[in-house]
Amino acid sequence: MNPSSNPLIMLVDIFRSPSACFLALYQRGAWGWQPYIFLVLSPFLFWGAYFDMVDFEWLRQGLAAQLAETNPKQLELLDANTLMASEIISDIAGRTLTILMLAFWFNLATKPSQHQHGFWKWFAASAVITFPAIIGDLASYVSALLKHGQVMVYAADLNSLNGLLKLPLTNEWSQFASSFPLLLPWYIALGYAAVGTWTEFERGQALVISALPWLAYYLIWALYNLIF
Repeated sequence: MNPSSNPLIMLVDIFRSPSACFLALYQRGAWGWQPYIFLVLSPFLFWGAYFDMVDFEWLRQGLAAQLAETNPKQLELLDANTLMASEIISDIAGRTLTILMLAFWFNLATKPSQHQHGFWKWFAASAVITFPAIIGDLASYVSALLKHGQVMVYAADLNSLNGLLKLPLTNEWSQFASSFPLLLPWYIALGYAAVGTWTEFERGQALVISALPWLAYYLIWALYNLIF
């Protein structure tokens, strides 16, 4: 298989030929910054568009009723600019932390491999693995547009399970659902492709390495919610 011929083709190959994408990334690790930049810029576009569409008075009243129960101190922060900034910062920080943690995990989990790659090479791979979140941002925008902005901020992001469940802030599973990625199977599949392309590991081992951090994290969180 031939690697992607240029950075733009590499982005397309994330969806049509992940192995070609990771072959290109193996040769040119700096190309990994491109998907990361897209992942960082996308929240600005989506949340900017969302707050342009939404009836903020309707949104403020809905959030105020819930925050009065869950976190009254945040009632003072209910203005459009503050909410938009918090959502953008939350998305960027969450995506960056996810990529960093995945890079750390892949770097650690592939130590037994004969083919060693540095942390930043795995950072580039992890940016590619999470790149489908761009599709989620686009779907979120289309959904908000079709609903004329009449969707609560905690349910607007279709990258998360709560984009479907729409659990209110008063629900104890709201944070879990807002964090759980709907595209998780896709992320695992791309991680599997990365490990399979960059190491000599067998398919089963590559799949375990790809799936384990995600499943362990959300399983522990779910058990914590159930027990405590």
